This record gives sequence, C-alpha cells and structure tokens, in this order.
Amino acid sequence: MKHLEELIHAHLDGGIAPEQLRDLEELLRNDWEARRLYLELADLDARLLRDPALNTGRIEAVEGAPPARRREGRSVLWGGLTAAAACVLLLVMRDRPVTEAETVAEGCAILSRVLDAEFGGSAHRGGDALSPGLFQLEAGLAQIEFFSGATLLLEGGTELRILSAWEAECLRGRVRVQVPPAAQGFLLHAPGVKLEDLGTEFALNVADEASSVHVFEGEVVAHRESVPPRNLRDGEGFSTRAAMPPDAAIFLPATDLRDLVGRRDRRRFEEWQEGSLERRRDPRLVACYLFHRSGEPGRDRLVANAAVPERRQRSGGAVGASWTEGRWPGKDALEFKRPGDRVRLNLDGSYGALTFACWVKVDAVDKKYNSLLLTDGYESGEPHWQIHEDGSLMFSIRYLPEEAAKGAEHNQMYFSRPVFTLDSLGRWHHLAVSYDGEGGEVVQYFDGAEVGRGVSPLHRPGRGVVFGPCEIGNWGLPTAGHRFPVRNLNGAIDEFAIYDAVLPPSEIAELHRQGRPD
Repeated sequence: MKHLEELIHAHLDGGIAPEQLRDLEELLRNDWEARRLYLELADLDARLLRDPALNTGRIEAVEGAPPARRREGRSVLWGGLTAAAACVLLLVMRDRPVTEAETVAEGCAILSRVLDAEFGGSAHRGGDALSPGLFQLEAGLAQIEFFSGATLLLEGGTELRILSAWEAECLRGRVRVQVPPAAQGFLLHAPGVKLEDLGTEFALNVADEASSVHVFEGEVVAHRESVPPRNLRDGEGFSTRAAMPPDAAIFLPATDLRDLVGRRDRRRFEEWQEGSLERRRDPRLVACYLFHRSGEPGRDRLVANAAVPERRQRSGGAVGASWTEGRWPGKDALEFKRPGDRVRLNLDGSYGALTFACWVKVDAVDKKYNSLLLTDGYESGEPHWQIHEDGSLMFSIRYLPEEAAKGAEHNQMYFSRPVFTLDSLGRWHHLAVSYDGEGGEVVQYFDGAEVGRGVSPLHRPGRGVVFGPCEIGNWGLPTAGHRFPVRNLNGAIDEFAIYDAVLPPSEIAELHRQGRPD
C-alpha cells in the first residue's frame, strides 16, 4: 500500500517516471481498492490546491496560492487525467467513472432534497454540499446524492457517517439506496456487515446494533467477518441478528420525494401569497416588486410596483432579462445573464433612511462588482447595492459637497463578510441592508442573520437619500471613464422591496422566515 501511495503522489505531482507509470497502470487495472485510493487522493489533492475565491471570477493572484509552476504541473486535476492514466481508468474503471463534480465541487455529496427535516449537530438546507463526517437526521426525510452517482433516502432517526463519494456508514436508522450502473461498487457499512452494491436498489434498517437488509432490484454483496461473502439478489435479504428477521415492513418504503417536496413548495407559496397583501400595505414601502409576469398581451416586460396604495410611476420595465421560475413552482422571477439584462426604474422622493430586501439566486460572482440596485451615475445622496468580487455584500452612498477638494474621498462604503461561496451559489437567498441617514449605521443581512454592521467616518447626519433613474441587476449609466462599467448580475431575482425606514433585525428575520422556499 505504501508503494501504491508513492506512485499515486508521484503521478499527481507530475514527476512520475515511465516505469513507475507502468507499475501504477498495472495496479489500477487489477485492484479495485487501488482505483478507489487513486480517486480519493486525486480528489483530496485537487481540493487542497484550490481556493474558493478562484471560482468567484477574481483574476488577481490569491495570497498563499501555490506557485504557478506547481499548479501547471498538476493541471491534470483541472482538465482531466493525463492521457496515459485516462486510458487506464477508461479501461478498468467503467464501473467507477471519475465525475467532474468530484474535482470541482466541495465535499463528496449533495443534500439534494429535504422534507420537514430536522437535523442534529450542524444545520443543513437543500442544496448543501456535504463533506466527510457525521450527518444526523432527527426528523423528516432527506435525500443525499453522492458524487459517485449513488442516491440515499434517509428517514428521521438516521445517523450516517459520510466517508467519501464512494462510501458511507449507517450507524442507526432506515436508509433506502439506489445505485446506477456508473456507481457500481458503492459501499455502505453497517453494524456487522459491509454492503457492496453492484447496481441496484436496496434498503437497510439499523436498530439496536443489528442490521437488516432487503434487495428490491439488482444485486448486493454482503461482506461479514469470518463468513464468506454472500450475494443477495431481487427479493432476498438477511439480518445480522437471528431474532430480527428482515420483514419488509421494517424497511423504508419507496417514496417519491420529488412529489412530496412539490406539494410542500406549493403549500409554502400559497402561505406566502396569503400574507403578501398585508406586507404590501406597509406605509414604509417606497416600492415592492413581486416579479409577477403579466398575462396581458404586450405587457410581459412590465415589472409592476405592487405596493399599496398603487404608484404606477414607480413600476419598472424589464430589458433583456428573461422570465423564469422563482422560489416555488408557479412563482415568477427574472433571470439576468447578459450585459444588457436589467430592470429600469425611476424612483422619486428624498428619504431619511432606507432598507433594501430581496430574494436572489446568484449563479456566479464573475465580475468585480455585481449589481443588485445601482442608480444611474453616482450623484450626491444616491445609494449603490451590489455583490463584491469576494462574495461579500457591498453598500455604498456618496455625498459630494458643492466644492469638493481635488482627490478627496466622499464615498461611504460598507462590506459584509463574504456570503456567496461555492456552497451558496445557485440557491435562493434573502438579502437585506438598512441605512440610517441620521446615525449613519449600515447593517447587512444574509438569510435573516446579520453579516455586517458599521458607520463610515465620512458620515454626516441629516443628508437625504435619493434615487432617480436606477436599475435592478445592472448599472445603466456608469460614471465616465470608470474601470468597471460592466456590472450585470449573473443570476435571478424574484422579489425586491425598498423601504424608507430602517427595519429592525426582527423584521428582517421575519421577512426571511415568511419567504423562505423550504
């Protein structure tokens, strides 16, 4: 095993000799344990070399990154294996393909769906990437999709230890496992048995340190100490305890979790709609955009201001952006992808404070600045709200005196901690920021929780907030000669509210609770 590890590390370092490569190919061809070790070490090596900031669109050198020469020496991990190793793996690992997800995503599995789930230990939500470690589901249902292709459905009361993309251990509870041909060889450990799946569907029940197995389709190899391996086929099962026969009633039944989640989502949408009218009557609302697509001919580009009483002059118009599905089935949203995509607004009035709140799904942070709401230009009293290149939320407001000193700084800037990382991209999140024009305090929120607070030393009380022509998801009129004029959002928005007051943290948390999709 030590010799194998030395060969693998030499290959990953790019310094393997021809005779060593032949030895490695032979070991990979004849030993599936060797192939598993190769995949695990390659995956670990790739994640150690990567920094999440590299996927946010930043092109500057990252402090502490490995020297360029070393990254080039291991470019095999980004673009695929070397030609020689690729040939070996294609020939001998057809049942264990190297998926792109294993080399570019964090963790080794995804929590793809949840229903009424309650977790022990760490909190989770649907879409989370899962790393090796203990996963505890205390109530509800959860579906985990491993990067190998295996899918596990878990019932509340289940404790699972994730070992890798190809291996897990059930400590207690009920699990149903689906393994497609590409994931053949997935291992599920349980008390007294190790189950090697050959492409099948089976269920496992672990209670009182005893394990019961039932195969519904395909074949599973059960490995036990001091006992020859046993092949279980369609309809067969066994228990590690004679007094605990594998009665079908004890196993987790096949559940169409997708349909259950769909019904839950429709119920959540209806609940949100019921409370929508009350929220829209809030006297502090300057404007509220629910992103509901009009069914009237020729009006599908209208982004109506839904605040009550109605102020049609504050409605917006979609330019380029495409209608898409929002947080729930039946809920509309606008998707921003191209440099021209935007929602044009013209907001009147001057205000002593503000709060922005929106639901957004960010697919990539691929620019220096990524717009949420920006005023045309950047005149005195105008706010800018955007996502910075490092994934942090950025709020700024500028006040220019009538006679500004040359080179003087007049831009009050506030940053949250980074919130958009690999794990939070591609999912719906609630963002909010408040600005107190008198005291100058800015508070920023992500999914109802505070992520930034501060007062700029440049703040002066009593100066109003104005908007005028502005845009959601883009920058309509960049200041002349600006180095970063392109700021279109890469993602979707399905609700945006603007208040003329500072909403307290409890109200921000309630907006998140009422509108969260799960």
